Amino acid sequence: MPDEKTGVIERIFTRKKSADEAPASAAGADPSAVDLAALKSQAKKSGRRPSKSEVAVQDAAKEAALEELFDNENWEVIASMYFELRFAMTGFEYFRLTEKQERVLGKSMGTCMKLLLAIDPQWVALIVFTANFGAYAADKELAYRRALKELEMRRMREEGVTGNGRQG
Repeated sequence: MPDEKTGVIERIFTRKKSADEAPASAAGADPSAVDLAALKSQAKKSGRRPSKSEVAVQDAAKEAALEELFDNENWEVIASMYFELRFAMTGFEYFRLTEKQERVLGKSMGTCMKLLLAIDPQWVALIVFTANFGAYAADKELAYRRALKELEMRRMREEGVTGNGRQG
């Protein structure tokens, strides 16, 4: 009987090498080299949790994407939207911001968005998209309105109509 138990235990803990598991040195490869693709594939198949290094790589990629999002340039357009709209509506040059003013507003808005990310990250992307979309849509609509107004003024001049509606 003891021989049977030893035989079962040996079979459980002793692995037979298959033809696929030939020593690396026989194939001419460096035995210390690791096939990263094979390890990654094995890890996915095993269903295990990612290693600390894998998590670190994923976190670094997410951090890089967030840093790109929080570049000041991305926020300058949004932060200066009110002033651009007022300029477009009135034509008054003083509403236009200087480059320095745009940078200051962009940097401070980027900082505010980072804080919002820490408070409630779900809304940052939605806010960014909505603000950018609103800024660009308003800019295009106001440019269109200004072009229509200029076209109407040109047509009135060509017809000889004065500002009070009488022909002069």
